[in-house]
Amino acid sequence: MKILIIGSKGFIGSYAFSYFTSRPGINCWGCDVVVDYPATNYFLLDTTNSDFNELFTEMAFDVCINCSGAASVNDSMDHPLRDFSLNTFNVIKILDAIRRHAPACRFINLSSAAVYGNPVALPIKETDACGPLSPYGKHKLFAEELCGEYYRYFNVATCSLRIFSAYGPGLKKQILWDIFKKSGAAGPVQLFGTGRETRDFIYVADIIAAIDLIIQKGAFDASVYNLASGIETSMRELAELFLKEIGYRGELVFSGNERAGDPINWRADTTKLTALGFEPAILLETGIKNYIKWLGEEKLV
Repeated sequence: MKILIIGSKGFIGSYAFSYFTSRPGINCWGCDVVVDYPATNYFLLDTTNSDFNELFTEMAFDVCINCSGAASVNDSMDHPLRDFSLNTFNVIKILDAIRRHAPACRFINLSSAAVYGNPVALPIKETDACGPLSPYGKHKLFAEELCGEYYRYFNVATCSLRIFSAYGPGLKKQILWDIFKKSGAAGPVQLFGTGRETRDFIYVADIIAAIDLIIQKGAFDASVYNLASGIETSMRELAELFLKEIGYRGELVFSGNERAGDPINWRADTTKLTALGFEPAILLETGIKNYIKWLGEEKLV
């Protein structure tokens, strides 16, 4: 099987590339905007004008996993055009390249739980109404709709994975990185919100295992899958657990101010994915310990 991972230098993409490269019977290629001179199984994209046609004329890929794009709600509020270009426009360019040059290639689109916004009820099902709270969430939803369009009109096999709160070693942004950086500064660790906000955290290795399972058993009829642990964790609980693990003895405070684009509560219904045999292997406590171990290995603590 030949697999192409677009965005192979990013957080999830790098894990996916390492995993599938090590799998027997799989010929895995990476693709990104980062120069990698020694790599032989790597395509370099032009940052100013990403053209995906060459990728699908060079080799007949069986699966394309799109791990590229922007992943910041805050940045999408400041730079909506850039976010649209990376999260929506690039997706239709990939889909059209597949349509034209590799119609047998299956396309996996990494989407986001941000498409839901604030759900009416928990747990959130894939069939629940979407109400994005940010350009980022809206643009991810647009990309999903494009996957549906290319499946219905052009028979391109697609599916989208709505990833909830991804974390793991190597991620230098999002909540754990924010807590870590603030724990080393003067004064208390101050976070947005009340601490009662909740998220559904999913460890990066579990995300890759789910992608592998989708390739083997998933439906490529523009289906969407929630990719999460199915466990709701409050931000206070997360912060206290992390700070305890690093031996922080200072104060933890919440500002009470909400950030634009942030939902209040999230917990996914993962029935659709578990029906394929998916079960997260890494509990949050273990995942946090792995993250802290990585910080130490990188000499960041």
